[in-house]
Amino acid sequence: MIFFAATVLFVLNFALGILVQLRIVDSKPFRWLHHALFFAVFVSAAAAVLAGFLSDAPYRWVLLAVLAIFAVLPRVRAGTIGHAALACGALLFYAAGVWQAL
Repeated sequence: MIFFAATVLFVLNFALGILVQLRIVDSKPFRWLHHALFFAVFVSAAAAVLAGFLSDAPYRWVLLAVLAIFAVLPRVRAGTIGHAALACGALLFYAAGVWQAL
């Protein structure tokens, strides 16, 4: 269950990032929200990895790769192709984890 909660948090943050990049949402008044969501995403992903390894869940390895991406993501400037590529890579790993968990 923690894995699916982590996935939902990531998708919400991913969607917010896309909406900001497409200029549908102006995040200047609440720029902190994306950062706070990212913190929640990282913590929930770490908890899901721990739970996955403790329960031998099939998604544990792909989610470990997501944590590696999350370690790099804040060092890549937002709004760049690199930031978008890393976020999309994380999305693919989450999708693979959902596929394995079903």
